[in-house]
Amino acid sequence: MQTNTPETQYYQEDEIDLKQLFRSLADRKWFIFGFTGFITVLAVAYALSITPTYKASISFLSPSQSSVLQLNKIKLTSETSETIYRKFLNKVMSSQFQRKIFDENNYLVKLNPDNKPIENLEDFFAEFSKSITLETNKVQKNVEKVNYERPVSVSLEGANAQVIADFLNELANTADRETVHEFLSIIQQKIDIRLEEIAREITLLKQHYNKKRKDSIQELTYALNMATELGIKNNNLSMSNNNNATQLKIDISGNNTLPKWYLLGEKALTKEIELLKSNQFNFIPEVSKLEIESIRLKSFKVSEIGINAVQINQSAYPPETPIKPKKKLIVAVAFIAGFILSIFLVFIMNAFRKEEDKVAA
Repeated sequence: MQTNTPETQYYQEDEIDLKQLFRSLADRKWFIFGFTGFITVLAVAYALSITPTYKASISFLSPSQSSVLQLNKIKLTSETSETIYRKFLNKVMSSQFQRKIFDENNYLVKLNPDNKPIENLEDFFAEFSKSITLETNKVQKNVEKVNYERPVSVSLEGANAQVIADFLNELANTADRETVHEFLSIIQQKIDIRLEEIAREITLLKQHYNKKRKDSIQELTYALNMATELGIKNNNLSMSNNNNATQLKIDISGNNTLPKWYLLGEKALTKEIELLKSNQFNFIPEVSKLEIESIRLKSFKVSEIGINAVQINQSAYPPETPIKPKKKLIVAVAFIAGFILSIFLVFIMNAFRKEEDKVAA
């Protein structure tokens, strides 16, 4: 004969409760299916109603060495790839420059084709541009890392895939052109400043030469008068083997040099004065060097052709898949949550029904 122990009785009661639990779930299965389906349908409708958000990106590399060499061609500048690249990136990420691109290319019309009234244009632009970010791309595993430059990318999020891609491309291309133009303007300014310096140096050198020439004419004129008065027609250079006539010494006079009127004579002095007066001794080596430099600087043509502040690694293209909302995830979460909530509601309804049965008994 089998006796019911407390443990056996507890097990039987627990088994009965589980059976009743599953029976109650089975009895209300249509409620569970209906409630879960209703929540899922709401989630689907919500996911479809959300405006999708796309993300476009454009990536760059530092300017080519040929561009750097072109900017330093006249040797008045010493720009490097880093300085040019930094100036470009600073311009791209400048909020003021971004607003300029936005206004000049009518992006307000492109983003608001229905011409809806906009209360604050500043807030509208801030909302559009707030997602513009700058980041360094990760190096791919199959890419050799030696001498490999990581591209820098700029990304933008928005509801219109084509517009955000066009904006990034326009932003990068305009920043490239304006950065190069600014560098070339600086080069032209340095050329103009150097040409002014050269002109001043040449003027000072010529003034110095002319003063020296006048002093020489005055000195030679005095010597000519002396030679004429003394009747010394021809030179007396044969008195010394030294070619530097002004350094010839005479023993009877101690350290005094032979005077030019005696050494050169009237004919030579007259010819030398004529040559100085006709300015035939106008070749100044320092002036010639400066004039050559001036010609080289004036012949330099400031042109943007073949010069870039950046290399476009990957242009921006309209993304086909939005980054949010995650519609499948929203529906899946809603389905699971609806199913769990429906079971929880079944338990509550069963609990209320048991209370009512007790009161009725």
